[in-house]
Amino acid sequence: MSLRSTTLAVMVAGAAILFVPEIASRAETAADGRQVDLVRQDQSDCTNTTVPVNPPVISGTVSLNRDSDGNTTVKVAMTVSPDTTYHFFLKCVRQLGDITTGDEGTGFGNFTFQTNEVGATYGFDMYPEGAPAGNKFQSVTVKF
Repeated sequence: MSLRSTTLAVMVAGAAILFVPEIASRAETAADGRQVDLVRQDQSDCTNTTVPVNPPVISGTVSLNRDSDGNTTVKVAMTVSPDTTYHFFLKCVRQLGDITTGDEGTGFGNFTFQTNEVGATYGFDMYPEGAPAGNKFQSVTVKF
């Protein structure tokens, strides 16, 4: 092995060691957190079993974290229709709130619900007033 390839091997091994704590810390938080996609789809059942797990087009993301206080926090980021207010629902349970998009269609929301309001599997949906076809969104199924 040449000096150059040996140096490169040492640098790669050193970089790998530096990233091990990062991987470990993400694994620890993964038990209490999830991220699922939002997909343009007019309807599904209460747990969104008909929403594709790897959708071809993603309209947004829902990041969830089960907190130690018995609540689940939800952060939504989406790019959908511009200048529109969407009602965001914990599917088949209740509305969590509204998200209004700007002139480029981006919108963000933060919500909280009691973790015991749902089981280990559930979903979200969102749509504007009147729920027009083609402008409804479902989350991929959330499983804890």
